[in-house]
Amino acid sequence: MTIQGYTLQQQNGYSRASMARLAASLSLSGLFAASAILIDSNMVAPLGKDALAAMGLSAGLFGAFMAALFGLGTGAQILLAEAAGRGKRQIFAQRLWFMFALGLSLALILSLLLKLLLPFLIQWLAPTRTIAILTNDYLGLLVYSLPIVFCCYLLSICFDAQRKPARELMGFAFELPANIALNALLIYGLHGFPELGLKGAAIATLVAQSGRLAWLMTLVLLDERVTARGYYVASRAEYRNMGKLLWPVSLNVAILILGAQFYQLIFSQLPVTAFAAIALVAPWLTLANVIGRGVAQSATISCASLLDNPTALARTFAPVEHITKVTSIALAVALLVILSIVYGLSSHIPREVRPTFLWLVPLSAILVYVRTGAVSLGNVLRAVDKPGWVFKIQIGLQWGFALPIVFAGVVIFDLAPFWAVSVLVLEETIRLAFLRHRFRKLGQNSKN
Repeated sequence: MTIQGYTLQQQNGYSRASMARLAASLSLSGLFAASAILIDSNMVAPLGKDALAAMGLSAGLFGAFMAALFGLGTGAQILLAEAAGRGKRQIFAQRLWFMFALGLSLALILSLLLKLLLPFLIQWLAPTRTIAILTNDYLGLLVYSLPIVFCCYLLSICFDAQRKPARELMGFAFELPANIALNALLIYGLHGFPELGLKGAAIATLVAQSGRLAWLMTLVLLDERVTARGYYVASRAEYRNMGKLLWPVSLNVAILILGAQFYQLIFSQLPVTAFAAIALVAPWLTLANVIGRGVAQSATISCASLLDNPTALARTFAPVEHITKVTSIALAVALLVILSIVYGLSSHIPREVRPTFLWLVPLSAILVYVRTGAVSLGNVLRAVDKPGWVFKIQIGLQWGFALPIVFAGVVIFDLAPFWAVSVLVLEETIRLAFLRHRFRKLGQNSKN
């Protein structure tokens, strides 16, 4: 029995066009999902620099606690794609609800932990008392969205794993307009609503995200593909096998995200002009990374769903490498052009910031090129090869090589920011070289 409506290319594997279509939908979903904090940031901008600083601090702390949940979701994506490829409804449903219960429990624990630690974290990290108060106003409420964000993420994955991402995209048709409208009403107190400032922004985000979660849950409960009749009881051996994949993948992703947050903390110690230039480039890098992750997820889902069909899996490796290479080049060129235009036409960039911004342009393009390839190949290898080996390579390079060097260069030796960013690019380049070698070797072995 196959999952109704799920088309598996059992003989030929997935084509470039098939993966490109899925990647486009996943990238769009990622851009929408990342928009909540961007909407809040832009709509609180009129409240002043302290409010913006509080938003930045809140985003960093929220992202750090979400790292474990995103890691768990990445592991769930592989397990669900593999179950969809096997074509058994009961196995798919059992894995979905198992991951839902596990992730929701972890999200509730993390939400409570963040709530308890918030006063100490704010006191330690907030530069002024005003920013500390505003951060508490916003994050003190937004902390309750951790379980909501995870549930939305997991339920979206259950459709992505079946190559039906368009279903979950409709949830944003409510979330985004609701977030914007409620922000306007509650931040500024329009039309008789209370003027709540950052608290209003947090309430608007919670309501909008809850609406999307209700939409996704309705879709899941009404869809026979993920609510199979009859309950499948997994054996202890199957749970052990799931754990062998789930925990290395989850820890890998979570620690990588924490490493990215640590980079931001280190870069904040650079001179103001250098950090301002990085802040101007960061949104464009984020957009490129989201699109790159869409390609990586498409490749991972395609390969994981073919684990029971080695012939089709082997035939999918070449399209994966092709679409990854094309996307890497396209994103790098696009970023190079966009940042060059921004540099040439944006008169608001201060004169003292411009030299640093200029040399960040080529470095950012190189970073996007190597990072897109490393993320895509790393994700696929975690799904179909040895997740423990990928974990050692990625975490070893980030935490054992690049982060200590960047920290020493910036904080201890006060080196020029050019070298700090160059070390980050070097780390990603070495990672890509290791992963590409492993990926090609695995492809050759599969053909043989």
